[in-house]
Amino acid sequence: MKQTNNLLSVFLSVVLLFGTGCSTRKNTFTNRAYHTVTSKYNVNFNGKDALVKGGYDLQKKKKDNYLEVLPIYYYPPKNELTSAFPSLDRAIEKASKSVFKHSILQRGIEYVKTMDDAYMMMGKAYFLKQDYNEAKRVFNYITSSYQPWGSIVESTIWLARCEMQQGYFVRAQIYLEEISQLISENNNKSSSSKTTSKANVKNKVKIQKKFGKKSVSKDVKLQYYAAEAEYNLLAPNGEIEDAIDFIKLALHYKPKKSFKVRLYFILGQLYEKLDDKQAAQYWFRKVIKATPDYDMEFSARMHLAVNYDGTSLSKKMILKELNKMLGDSKNEDYKDQIYYAISEIARIDSDEAERANYLAKSVTAFTNNDYQRTFSAVTLADIFFQQEEYVKAQAYYDTTLLSLPQNFPNHEAIIQKSSILRDLVDNLNIIQLQDSLQRIAKMSDTERRTWVAKMIAIYTEEERRLAKEEADRLLVLGSALNFANVNVNTQGQSNKWYFYNPGLVAQGITEFYRRFGNRKLEDNWRISNKSVMSFEDMADFNAGVEKQEEEELDEFGNPVKKRETDPKKPEYYTQDLPLTPQAIDSSNNLIVSAMYNAGIIYFDQLSDLKRSNEMLQKLIQRFPGSDLVLPAYFILWSNNTKLKNAIKANEAKNYILTHHPDSDYAKLILDPDYYKKLAETAKENERRYEQLYQAYKAKQWESTVQLADELLGQTREITLKSKIAYLRAVAVGQLEDQEILRNALKQIIKEFPKEEVAELAKIYLSTLSALAKTSETSTQGIIMSDPVTEGGTVSMPKESPFNTNIDEMHYIIVLVDVHSRTVNELKYDIDTFNSTFFSLERFNINSFYINQNQQLVTIARFKGKTDAMNYHTAMTTYELFSYMIKEKNIIVYAISATNYSIYYAKPDDRNMYGQFFEENYLK
Repeated sequence: MKQTNNLLSVFLSVVLLFGTGCSTRKNTFTNRAYHTVTSKYNVNFNGKDALVKGGYDLQKKKKDNYLEVLPIYYYPPKNELTSAFPSLDRAIEKASKSVFKHSILQRGIEYVKTMDDAYMMMGKAYFLKQDYNEAKRVFNYITSSYQPWGSIVESTIWLARCEMQQGYFVRAQIYLEEISQLISENNNKSSSSKTTSKANVKNKVKIQKKFGKKSVSKDVKLQYYAAEAEYNLLAPNGEIEDAIDFIKLALHYKPKKSFKVRLYFILGQLYEKLDDKQAAQYWFRKVIKATPDYDMEFSARMHLAVNYDGTSLSKKMILKELNKMLGDSKNEDYKDQIYYAISEIARIDSDEAERANYLAKSVTAFTNNDYQRTFSAVTLADIFFQQEEYVKAQAYYDTTLLSLPQNFPNHEAIIQKSSILRDLVDNLNIIQLQDSLQRIAKMSDTERRTWVAKMIAIYTEEERRLAKEEADRLLVLGSALNFANVNVNTQGQSNKWYFYNPGLVAQGITEFYRRFGNRKLEDNWRISNKSVMSFEDMADFNAGVEKQEEEELDEFGNPVKKRETDPKKPEYYTQDLPLTPQAIDSSNNLIVSAMYNAGIIYFDQLSDLKRSNEMLQKLIQRFPGSDLVLPAYFILWSNNTKLKNAIKANEAKNYILTHHPDSDYAKLILDPDYYKKLAETAKENERRYEQLYQAYKAKQWESTVQLADELLGQTREITLKSKIAYLRAVAVGQLEDQEILRNALKQIIKEFPKEEVAELAKIYLSTLSALAKTSETSTQGIIMSDPVTEGGTVSMPKESPFNTNIDEMHYIIVLVDVHSRTVNELKYDIDTFNSTFFSLERFNINSFYINQNQQLVTIARFKGKTDAMNYHTAMTTYELFSYMIKEKNIIVYAISATNYSIYYAKPDDRNMYGQFFEENYLK
């Protein structure tokens, strides 16, 4: 054996000695041996080391969500990829160098057997960077060029994984089916199985032609079965049972411990989904037995708890274990998950009250697990929503929105429910507040003073309690830091840096708390009341100037009484009380509107017809003279018709037909197609308005007046009516004198004050006045355009000039505030960033002034939107640049080549690009 090793060493030495000048153009044994050895033990070795480090950098940031079924492999969010870019780029660089220096490719055949390793390394690095198109390009090259050496099977698996991550599941399935046939053939060989059918022989030839005759290694089979499991967990047509089968097959090939335990956990979760509690418990116990990291072990224990068999003995044991975990200080950050596990036990026991109680505790115990808080909050919100406890549901939906991930199940439905309930609760709060204010307003002066004194006493007592808690806390803190008094002996430590001297640090902490108390770490922490100090206030304060507060005025210029903000003063509690008849009317109007709005929300958005009826009945009983009584009766008729309550429906119907027979509501009750007919009439009126407008444009004034008169008698839609009246007024002005025109314009302003044509009429009147002063009577310059359909002289929203077809070459542009940042420093920072994280790319960085306050830095070029946005994500999440963005020193956009030209050529439209970028890139 020793002799063999010596011979190998001699052989390698000879190869290296004679191979130093070996060319890749000559296909000789010596050349092949030299380039194979050198590439394997030098360039490829270093590249693989960088690839492993890149993968490790990504795994360090791994944060699995154990509430959802874990993915087979962890894929970090794009904003967490940047830290691994240097290592992954180094792997790609080494792979490229290996191919460039050592490949002997002649007539389409590669003779250096380590080149497939180099290409695989390159493809995997691109895959980990989530640049799936580049990864596919490399893997496709391997499948077409390296069939004899066996890498084609592994590269096909990675191709399938690329397609899955891009959502191309049909392509992924085709790749996996090909490998499935190959592995089946391999298994048949190993079991000496013989098949003689022509179809099988034909298929065997096809598979051998693509993949060759080499057997598939155990590691590749492991990768294949894992990829099949991943497909079944991701694809729309995937099956849980199939995923389970493939995971078990993968485990047969003995994966590394961390991956093996992950597969155990996934099996437990999948059996949990199938409601097979016994199997789920089996796999979660295997996870715990394998001693994984604490997060996974803890989650496995939580899953064990919620998969208990429902017996009282089992429940007692599990609750004992969970309560013990609650008392363990190291589980402080896991209490939210423990409470959630207990709530799941209550769910299995069908104890909804207990379940809601522990879900609320789970939300309250939040420390850093956003997903758990979101999951617990939305689960509790859904429970309250089903129980029609809408106020409570809204509070927990709001909590859910604090950290709702984009990929959370039913993301849009949760946002919609929260919005609906927020509107409902706002209206219910208005009713409650105004009723309370009116109740207090009706008290006698003595009763009201007693009530105010009670409220002040409650506030004062709470303030005293909080102050005592703070004092006690500071006392405890002071005791803990007592050793660091001013007599701390620092002798012999004078050469130590301050922060390496624990005595001085503790002394500093004590002095800080003595002077400032407990201050939150934030900007301007020295100022205890930041909301009342502006820069001007600070300047006046430093100069000793007493600044007089400006008096606030209402819309009519009358002084507004300043609101009392001190809860210890009686005026704080009485300032909103409706103590006059006018104030009571205003309060009642608020209540009526809120009741009607709440009734509409119950009926239209929550389909809670019973509560809608209750709210609208209260409105009718309390405010029978309100204008909203009629629409309230109509909704009552509609609701009771749906509820098949004929008596109540007829009551509402009879009221409408008796008291408001000419209303739209009466006509709709009598004719269900009434609105359909109205819509047809409106469509006809629009057609006739077009005729009117064409006559107006053609200056056919008599026809304009005639058509306008006909339409005004038939249309009821206010906006259309206002437009018709305006065109008629202008036409009459051309046929008659200017006095008639002025009167017609004044009538438009009076009749349609809130319509756009009112503003046009005002402009026209002022123009007529100016013309009268200069004795010019022509009005042709301002009557030739429709005030609404063509804009007239009314300022309309400007249309974005930027092109939405952005499938082309891109740039990154950085707007720099020259007063807060030196452009040369920024360009240096960008260049350093590129060298570190995009070392394989060669970007050009240029800059120029676009105005006296801003410079534009351009980073060029990117093949398309995807590449540009990958760079944008990396740059804007990098600590240095994210700080500059937060401080508004820079703004960073991706921009297409076409839009870059528009941006440069149209300075007045540049401010519109921010919204365009948000709508077309970020959403």
